[in-house]
Amino acid sequence: MDATAPNRAMELLGRFNDEMTHAFDEAFGTKWAEIEDILAIAAIVVDRPVTTRRLSELSGLDRRAVSRMLSRLRAEGLVTTRASQADGRAVEVILTARGEQRAQALRTTMTAFFGRSTDIAREISLGMLPAHAPRGPAASADPIELLRRVCEAGVALVRVMPDTATEGRLAARQRAALVQIATQGLVRPNDLAPSLGVSRAGVAYIVDQLCAKGFVDRRRDALPEDRRAVVLEATAEGLHAVRAVMDGIAQQRETLAELFADVALWRPSAAASETPPVSAGPGRPAA
Repeated sequence: MDATAPNRAMELLGRFNDEMTHAFDEAFGTKWAEIEDILAIAAIVVDRPVTTRRLSELSGLDRRAVSRMLSRLRAEGLVTTRASQADGRAVEVILTARGEQRAQALRTTMTAFFGRSTDIAREISLGMLPAHAPRGPAASADPIELLRRVCEAGVALVRVMPDTATEGRLAARQRAALVQIATQGLVRPNDLAPSLGVSRAGVAYIVDQLCAKGFVDRRRDALPEDRRAVVLEATAEGLHAVRAVMDGIAQQRETLAELFADVALWRPSAAASETPPVSAGPGRPAA
């Protein structure tokens, strides 16, 4: 990768992730879902049934975080749980009828998202490996499976960030804002609102959190054309966190090139447009 490639790769991956998160939120009713939560919910939709232990293994969430997520989903009437018939000590997660409807809405939305993301996915793939050999048509697949593959790659990148930037210290919107500030430099707070999909008050809260955690500083007198303007600048610790992800991108560029080549060529299977069988409830066969 040349000198500008890491910044460009970070920008494109950040934009793709933001748009994917917005699409997921729209379909599943979440608000800027964490990538680990998206991965866990994708497993609930695809791996029928899936245990809480397996959700923790797949997503990287600890058991307490999985429990909190399932509590939210139960409160919305989307999932129920039951003792596993194969292992009485394990707890299985089952979609309710309402959850099945939400899962189908997610399939429809993600099919549309991947369909309109061809160009950016191709640019990401070629940016990772410009001399990448041409590929044939990608196999048809469930869009939730493709979503899960993308999220697995995203979780792998988040894990290369220093401990100070993970383990609950930076939520998804905060990470997205930090990347934008670090890669673009001297960003005005209002410039963050469109990409983060939040109000000015929401941006102010995110920036307050980044400043409090030592990743970003507010500066004045940085813009010659407007000395009164407040701009944001990543601190040394903030830059260190973002560089770690850039290093992770460089280390995983072959895997990422293959993944986004598949995204660029992906087409939905006939089964992806079909409504899956609705669960009849704990311990009962699907209809």
